[in-house]
Amino acid sequence: MAKRKLTHQQKRRVADKNRPKLAEKSVANSSSHLGEEQPGLVITSFGKRVLVEDAKGRTFSCAIRQHLGKLVAGDKVIWQTDLEANTGVVVRVEPRTHELSRPGFRGQTRMIAANIDFIGIVMPVVPGIHPDMIDRYLVAAKQLDIPVIIIINKVDLLETDEDWEAIAALLEPYDAMGIELIPASTISSEGLQTLQDFMADKNSVFVGPSGAGKSSLINALIPDLDIRVGQLSEATGLGKHTTTNSILYHLSKQNEQSDELIATGNLIDSPGVRQFSPSPCSLSELESYYPDFAPFLGQCKYNNCTHSIEPNCAIRDAVEQDEIALSRYQSFQRLLEEFKANAAEQNP
Repeated sequence: MAKRKLTHQQKRRVADKNRPKLAEKSVANSSSHLGEEQPGLVITSFGKRVLVEDAKGRTFSCAIRQHLGKLVAGDKVIWQTDLEANTGVVVRVEPRTHELSRPGFRGQTRMIAANIDFIGIVMPVVPGIHPDMIDRYLVAAKQLDIPVIIIINKVDLLETDEDWEAIAALLEPYDAMGIELIPASTISSEGLQTLQDFMADKNSVFVGPSGAGKSSLINALIPDLDIRVGQLSEATGLGKHTTTNSILYHLSKQNEQSDELIATGNLIDSPGVRQFSPSPCSLSELESYYPDFAPFLGQCKYNNCTHSIEPNCAIRDAVEQDEIALSRYQSFQRLLEEFKANAAEQNP
């Protein structure tokens, strides 16, 4: 009796049935040469791989289990070394805190860094400090629930007491809200030690407008930055300036009792923060991001008061009585109009 041949459809069903077993066998074989699970820290991501640092400070190029999704600088992971290739595989991601993200392609958010402890808003005295921009950063940071400090950069350019008083008056509303203000200069080194002490044992990110001096500040805090960039380029196999992903750098200072370097925190440098801006939100949400408005909310004549043209507005009254800074009120109105225009574009 002649053997019955399987049809094409039957062959495909048999293949599909056996595919999971073949996949399990493949995974088992690939895992057979992996080391023990261990904690690690993501230094940067490149392509479909990440550079992971182990507990001894050594870095390994690691693949990522497909179900984990995108990893970024600052992620705490569990990984295994690949004993045959001196690389590794990330098998798990620890829960994240304070994710830093920005708008991405087609309205999707793109994560920049993970486990951020605070954002340093860098504002230069020259070409000038713009409260409106500070407020935009503050709202964006509050939306992400990330604490902030304000770094007043280039203070070596302040020549007179009047210059200092003008800057102090400009920043008084933020001081009144309890935001840490740190004057700094890479020329005179003023404030650099204070800043480094504040950054100790924390993961930080700097944001600021073009010309704020962020790069100079980072270079002052990390004097061997060029060497580290070269080492990372070699470790990832990428050119020196070919990556636009975030990179985590360790801050360190010299032990006064010896020549040993002591770790004092981490700074995550990211080109992505150039687009760090608040996401459109409702009137009530925006009000909540202005803590200096809080004592006066609910006292307006109308429940849906926009604090612009409505009569008997408690917020406007507070501005007129200098209980709310005019600059803060103006930035609130600009953001509110921007969000309204955005909503109109989304729902024509």
